[in-house]
Amino acid sequence: MKFRWPFSKIKHKQWVGINVSALTPSAVIYSNEGVVDAITYDKEQGIEALALWLKKHVSHGMPAVLILDDDDYELLLVEAPNVPDEELSAAIEFRIGDLLGQPVEDTAIQAIRLPSDAYRGRMSMAHVIASPNATIKARVAWAEQLHLAVEVITVPELSLLNVLAAISVEQGIALLELGPNHGCIRLYQDGALYLTRQVEMGIDALDIQHDENVTAEADSEEVTSATDDVNAEDINAEDINAEELILEDGIEEISIINDEVDLSELELELETVEENLGFDQEAYVGFSPKSKVNEQQVQNLVLEVQRSLDYYESQLGMGQITQLWLMGGNVDLTYLVDAMQPALTAHIEQPDIADKLQQQAGIKISDNVTDMNQSVTALGGALAYASN
Repeated sequence: MKFRWPFSKIKHKQWVGINVSALTPSAVIYSNEGVVDAITYDKEQGIEALALWLKKHVSHGMPAVLILDDDDYELLLVEAPNVPDEELSAAIEFRIGDLLGQPVEDTAIQAIRLPSDAYRGRMSMAHVIASPNATIKARVAWAEQLHLAVEVITVPELSLLNVLAAISVEQGIALLELGPNHGCIRLYQDGALYLTRQVEMGIDALDIQHDENVTAEADSEEVTSATDDVNAEDINAEDINAEELILEDGIEEISIINDEVDLSELELELETVEENLGFDQEAYVGFSPKSKVNEQQVQNLVLEVQRSLDYYESQLGMGQITQLWLMGGNVDLTYLVDAMQPALTAHIEQPDIADKLQQQAGIKISDNVTDMNQSVTALGGALAYASN
């Protein structure tokens, strides 16, 4: 079976974009008015929770755009044969047979030629989306059980491109999407995907601190500072006493007094001071404040990003990337943005997708939708259907 990739021209009042990601299954119900509803689940809740939500919120026969999970397909970059674009997918099958994990005849293939300015015009290249027919059939069967009408199946790379197009991002932009254990950087310009690379690092390794953690650490540092001040006062008092001893009896007397000091009494006094200050030994983090991110891992991540940006500029022959979006679902990446910005020339931000849709595209979002960042990939699927 060869899955039909082009969009249907039949229009309905509402339709749904569904991201069948194993990590963040999500859905966005869309209409000509804008976003009607949206939901995202985590890995533990899984696709089963999403299916239950869809049963309650979508009507029978509602058009659906499915966005494949990362494990459902391969994305290849190959040299494109000199044929018209409408013949490209069929012609390229003969070039990728050895690169696939299954026979080419059992694979749904969609080829997308890179713009002619890529690689300085020296060669014609194409991205090839290849997914086993068995996977496509399974995804379609799942949707049909929910009484949905699958109009198209796409992939996250193209789904996110639809979001950029909706908010009129035309200049070179990099999207760094981070999951728990790995990520992906994708480079776009003028409505086209130029480069995509996997990043073998995720949010867990970056050890990003949250506001409540930083507040707790700040409180601990204040306690440490207060304790140090008290200790300093004790030391100054001892210095004063020592000076008096030197003036009165000479240095030899000091050593005698030091030998007779009861250390247990001093420790008891310190414990009393700490108790009065509410000092918690387990909360103590040292004299230097804890970094809000894992600095070594951030350096590694910056190197990964810089390699992609350099390749885009030098090998692909494109201009400098001026924007970098960090995308981590509902994880606050503010501290990661702050840590990466000094090392890169591109402006870095964690975008508020809902705000950009409303302010730059005039797309209405229902009041019951509280976070579009988590469901941005599903949104891209819905936008694809809306534009055709």
